[in-house]
Amino acid sequence: MKKRSWWRLALVTLVLTGLTGTAAYLLLRGPALAVLHPTRGKVSETVVSSGQVLAPAEITTSALVVTTVREVYVKEGDAVSVGQLLVQLEDAELLAALDQAEAGLSQAQAGRFELTKLSEPAARSNLTTAEASLAEAKRNLQQTKDLYESSSGTRADYEDAQTAYTVAKAQREAAQLQLRATGKGGSQALITSAGIAVAKAQVQVAKAQLAHSRIESPVDGIVLARTIEPGDSVVAGTKMLLLSRTGETRLVIEPDERNLARLALEQPAIASAEAFPDRHFDAAIQYIAPSVDPQRGTIEVRLAVPEPPDYLRPHMTVSVEVRVGEHEDTLLVPRRVVRGLSSDAPFVFVVEQGHAHARPLKIGIRGDLEVEVLEGLDESDLVVDDESTTLAEGDRVRAHASEG
Repeated sequence: MKKRSWWRLALVTLVLTGLTGTAAYLLLRGPALAVLHPTRGKVSETVVSSGQVLAPAEITTSALVVTTVREVYVKEGDAVSVGQLLVQLEDAELLAALDQAEAGLSQAQAGRFELTKLSEPAARSNLTTAEASLAEAKRNLQQTKDLYESSSGTRADYEDAQTAYTVAKAQREAAQLQLRATGKGGSQALITSAGIAVAKAQVQVAKAQLAHSRIESPVDGIVLARTIEPGDSVVAGTKMLLLSRTGETRLVIEPDERNLARLALEQPAIASAEAFPDRHFDAAIQYIAPSVDPQRGTIEVRLAVPEPPDYLRPHMTVSVEVRVGEHEDTLLVPRRVVRGLSSDAPFVFVVEQGHAHARPLKIGIRGDLEVEVLEGLDESDLVVDDESTTLAEGDRVRAHASEG
């Protein structure tokens, strides 16, 4: 029994010694880590942001008169053209107002006809008669004076002749004033002309009011919203239809202001509507806002769409990927191997002679999956491709090919 126990103890001791030696050997060799070589290829950097389709212009049609809606000829989504009748308002009172205004104009014009064809000729005739009467009174006064001075006539006759002359003179002056008033530039002519001008203005106002009963499309476009129905009462300012003018299709996005330095006019982009995520279309930056939104820290960017797909609608949500940089045949490593990529000091671990060493990098374009290495690596380097292992400078490691 004692001999068998001794052999058991010796066997256990041997096994433990072997395990300890193996562990020490593996510890000295370090953990096995996946590694890869940098490669050369093409890389693109993009700025991705969501936004919406921007309508070229939105136009609200509103009522300008107090009345009711007779008929609405369009519905939401309808395409409309310039001059197309969209809404007809009740116009009976407006037609009556126009008739009244036109009647007033006819009356004023009749007054001018009466003035020019009747009153002015009559005033001219009266002046002629008054001048003749004045001449006759003047001759009679002279004869009566001569008789009176020669004692052949009486003083009463002479005084009557003077009175008749004074009356005839006053009548001529009155006839002259009447002719001047009815003639061109006279007070009655001016009053008549003013009355006609007022009547014409009233007709124009009535026509304009009547025109307001017909709501026509001011542009080619699409009906976005309809807020009235036949029979509705409207007053001046009541909104009826919202139109989107047909024109250049644009997108608007608001990326983070940190991307401002990488954005430039004419940069190409790929966009897709949220409603049609598998269908993409081209766009290009057309406008970059001169200021940053202080509340959200974003910058407004608008993009032109040279060939918009037919399914785009104003205010549709879109996803836009702007290509801000692209390099051919450049040195690349996967984004996952770069540590501190978002900091000012990115680096990777490389394996040299069984040890891990931190290698600072100068990064160029940052693609979705790969980044461009400007300085710090070459194609022969073994870069650690193991994100789960915590390493320190100089740690012993063993390298094996990365499955990625």
